[in-house]
Amino acid sequence: MAKVDLARRAEIGREKRERTRTLIVDAGAMLLAERLREALTVDAVVEAAGVAKGTFYYHFQSIDELASAVGEKLGESFDAVLTPARLELQDPIERLSFAFTQFLEKAISDSNWARLVVQSSHSPTEFARGIRNNLKADIAEAIVQGRLSVRDAELAVDIVIGIWLQVTRGILERGARPELIRQAVEAVLRALGSSQSEQRKATKK
Repeated sequence: MAKVDLARRAEIGREKRERTRTLIVDAGAMLLAERLREALTVDAVVEAAGVAKGTFYYHFQSIDELASAVGEKLGESFDAVLTPARLELQDPIERLSFAFTQFLEKAISDSNWARLVVQSSHSPTEFARGIRNNLKADIAEAIVQGRLSVRDAELAVDIVIGIWLQVTRGILERGARPELIRQAVEAVLRALGSSQSEQRKATKK
C-alpha cells in the first residue's frame, strides 16, 4: 500500500480552499460592481460563484465580511497600479499627478474595476481610507512647500477624489476621449490652486 503524504494532502486541501475563496471573492466583486452592498445577497453570490451556500459560510460569516475581502482585493489592485513606480517620485505634486493618471488609465482599460471603484465609494472601506491617507500626505507636503493655494488638506483630498470619481463615471458612461487624462490632471491641479507651470510640468510626464 502506497504511503500517504499527509503534508502534501494538507497542502492540496489548502490550495483548493483558497481557490474556492478566490472564486467567491471574484463573484462578490463582480456583483458589487453592479449594485450597492446593501442589495447584495448570499444567494446571488453563491449562484454567481457556482458554490453551495454552506461553502460560502465556510469562508465568510456574512456579506459584510465578503465585502471587506473585496475591498482588500481592490486595495491590492491600487497598490499594484502605483507601486513601485510611485515610490520613486520625490515630488509630491508629481506623485499626485502620477496616481491620478494611473487610476484613470486603469478605469479606461478595465470597466469592471472602474464600476467596482465607483460603487465602493458609497461604502467606506479600508482601501478607501488607505488611498485617502496617501493623497493627504502628498497634498499636505505640497501645501507646506507653498505650492497649492488650497490650505486645507482634507478639503483638497475631497476635491481630488470627487473629480476622479466623476471623471470615472463619465468614462463608464461615454468612454474616454483623446486628451481626457491630461485635461483631468490639469483640472485637479488647477482646483487645488497650483501654478500653470506646475500644471504643465505634471502633464508632460
